[in-house]
Amino acid sequence: MPVEFPKQQYTGTIREINLGKGDKQLLVGGETAYPFYTFEGTMPHAPKIAIQVLDYAPDDWAEACLEPYRDVLGDPVAWARKAQDEYGADMIQLWLKSTDPNGLNRPADEAAQTAKAVASAVSVPVIVWGCANADKDAEVLKKVAEACAGLNIIIGPVVEANHKQLGAQALAYNLTIVANTPIDINLAKQLNILLSNVGVGLDKIIIDPTTGGLGYGLEYTFSVMERIRQAALTQNDDKLQCPFMCNFADEVWKTKEAKMPSDPKMGDARQRGILMEAITAVTVLMAGADILVMRHPDAIQQVRDYVAELGGFEQPKAVKRAVPEVRAAAAATEASVGIAASTIAESLKEGALCKIVQIMDLPMNLAPGYAVALIKALDREELGEGLVLMTRGAASAQQGAAAQPEAQSGADKGPEVKEEFKPSRTWVPLQDTVGDYQYQLEEKPDFAGRPVKLIKDNYDKGVPTGKEDWRSIEEDRAEMLKQVKTSLRYWYSESYGSEKRKKPA
Repeated sequence: MPVEFPKQQYTGTIREINLGKGDKQLLVGGETAYPFYTFEGTMPHAPKIAIQVLDYAPDDWAEACLEPYRDVLGDPVAWARKAQDEYGADMIQLWLKSTDPNGLNRPADEAAQTAKAVASAVSVPVIVWGCANADKDAEVLKKVAEACAGLNIIIGPVVEANHKQLGAQALAYNLTIVANTPIDINLAKQLNILLSNVGVGLDKIIIDPTTGGLGYGLEYTFSVMERIRQAALTQNDDKLQCPFMCNFADEVWKTKEAKMPSDPKMGDARQRGILMEAITAVTVLMAGADILVMRHPDAIQQVRDYVAELGGFEQPKAVKRAVPEVRAAAAATEASVGIAASTIAESLKEGALCKIVQIMDLPMNLAPGYAVALIKALDREELGEGLVLMTRGAASAQQGAAAQPEAQSGADKGPEVKEEFKPSRTWVPLQDTVGDYQYQLEEKPDFAGRPVKLIKDNYDKGVPTGKEDWRSIEEDRAEMLKQVKTSLRYWYSESYGSEKRKKPA
């Protein structure tokens, strides 16, 4: 009989917002369920990616981000066209960073002309982003709205301090605005109410909850976005039923980890930054992000692949990669800094010795008729334990050896037949080989008075000696990865611990 799975009932819907102009108009929002929960509701539009463009040549970007745009840095129009034509941007975010009073402090009129030139040069929607100084943004974005009349741009960040001025501009020029608040559900709702009081319709508001980068507050952003989306969908809170925009490109690439050079401990700098941006993007996607502001084309392509696979959306046409030979470049960098790559897979050719440790059937809806195997490569000394890879099937290692002339010379009888290998129907975790610590048990009564055995205290009590940072405990890359994989960092964290485990978590 068919199995009926329980489903969440949603009472709210995220508003659809039309962005852009002409045949390149985009729809965002429209979800009737949690992100990618297409078995419970609809997700009519794939999340959109806005590539970040600066209005001047940046001097503080990581080398990996400068590399794809080196020929257009300093020309925002050419930069925006390249992002659209070569890297397939769904949108452009023009960051008017040069208007910052603490930086170049360019005048509002000059910034408005730059915004108009960019918005006129591309066909995709354009988000014109200020410098995050409330007073200067009110002045600059007012001029931008006037100069870009009829181009249907999006302006932001709109904050409580300038919501009246910029709300009026949105009404005058029929603009969509991005309402920015500092990672708080109540502040996000309050700003939407204030904008509504000015007269801005909720169908013209995109929520920017402020996004932290990977390792720098991302989990806090995720939890706030999650609560906003829950209130919108399950509590039918209409003031929060607006699409999300996550502006995390700068938050990721300004971190010290994204700018550190390649070394044996941290690995290849370029790939590190790309993965940090891609992981941040995927995380906020799972919290409900509708628009992602990103930089690196390779990180963008990884996110597009993820969205297409998880959401069932049509895969966008292939776009130009930032560097054609990414794997070769990464391998060369790893070799230069002394990172040894595994060659096990390359050694598994016909005649190689191997042992199948575990095997699992793949789900029917993923790859019917296929299985995944965990294979260990063997040495000749382990001849009797494994299999020999053959074109016509797998034979036991002893049978394969018997077929070889050097093995036949001294063989008087056939090899001993071993028990037939039986694959597991489900994935079974491998036995923990980290340590051989034996737990001590003690008997205690449960709530009903029945005797049960409990694990006794398995830690060594100690006296705090000072603050310890898990990153400084080990200098070797392999040991540092072990800290991360075994969660030892939680026991040797940036705090004053008084206990040390005998066995890794």
